[in-house]
Amino acid sequence: MKRTTPWFDVSRIALGTHLGEMNEADSALYQESIEFALCNGINFIDTALNYRGMRSERDVGAVLSKLFKKDRINRDDIVVSTKAGIIPGDIDLQLRPENYLKEKLLQTGILQETDLQIVDQHKHVLAPCYYEFAIEQSLKHLNMDTIDIHYIHNPEISMKVLGEERFYKNLEQLFSFYEDQVLAGKIRFYGMAAWTAFTVSPGDTGYISLEKVIETAKNTAGSSHHYRFIQTPFNFYNQIAATDQNQQVQGKWRTLFQAAEELDIYVTTSAPLDCGRLKNHQNSKKLIRFVLDTPGVLSTMIGMRTIQTVKRNLALI
Repeated sequence: MKRTTPWFDVSRIALGTHLGEMNEADSALYQESIEFALCNGINFIDTALNYRGMRSERDVGAVLSKLFKKDRINRDDIVVSTKAGIIPGDIDLQLRPENYLKEKLLQTGILQETDLQIVDQHKHVLAPCYYEFAIEQSLKHLNMDTIDIHYIHNPEISMKVLGEERFYKNLEQLFSFYEDQVLAGKIRFYGMAAWTAFTVSPGDTGYISLEKVIETAKNTAGSSHHYRFIQTPFNFYNQIAATDQNQQVQGKWRTLFQAAEELDIYVTTSAPLDCGRLKNHQNSKKLIRFVLDTPGVLSTMIGMRTIQTVKRNLALI
């Protein structure tokens, strides 16, 4: 069973690629599970430039290239989302994130030190020049001409450092870049994949108002803007997106799911098993079904590194 947007249909479960080791063994497992999923009812893949030292995107790309060549799937039938904003490492080049930042981004002039927002060990950027670089890298890894959804990854990091005024000003510049990328055919839509930004208290320094984000998109491109998706954690033990009225729309407090619906935004969710910590829970199937049955969830991202896991989750839909 799939869920519908005005632009494409997606499976209720998407194959997530966050967890796992940065080695050939896990890449082989992922490629097997991705191929099986795409050929058996799951048409939505979620990844990120920084996942597993860039291996996750490369694993997705290897499978897509294989299946396209064999005409086993059509490009128009699948949806791929990826993310940027967090400084990645590159396991193939044996570069940890701090070395990748220095050698591939700072020394080449793609980024300046002033572009970095740093909270503890987390480094984040909103500079359009970085996203241009990141999108090109992702397209190459994925063996695709167009990314369906490109997310700003964990934007709350930049919000904490910049504060509201500077954050939304920078965001407007980034959105203008994104709209140009849509016109160039590099991406179809963009959004934010947050960890806490949309669900913390409005008084939190990392809080992001979805209404203000949409106002920024409209200021950039009018009502025809392409900011149409967000991603947020949601599971049985973290139901904040459905229970807490922390988002304001036209002066009225709403839950994140309610606000998204009123603002014409589609919500994908992550961490249905709390990033794998609940995978051996005696009622793990029940926990996933809870998310699948929650109104307002377009699709939930579930890490599936083995064919066995894919089969188990396919049975739920």
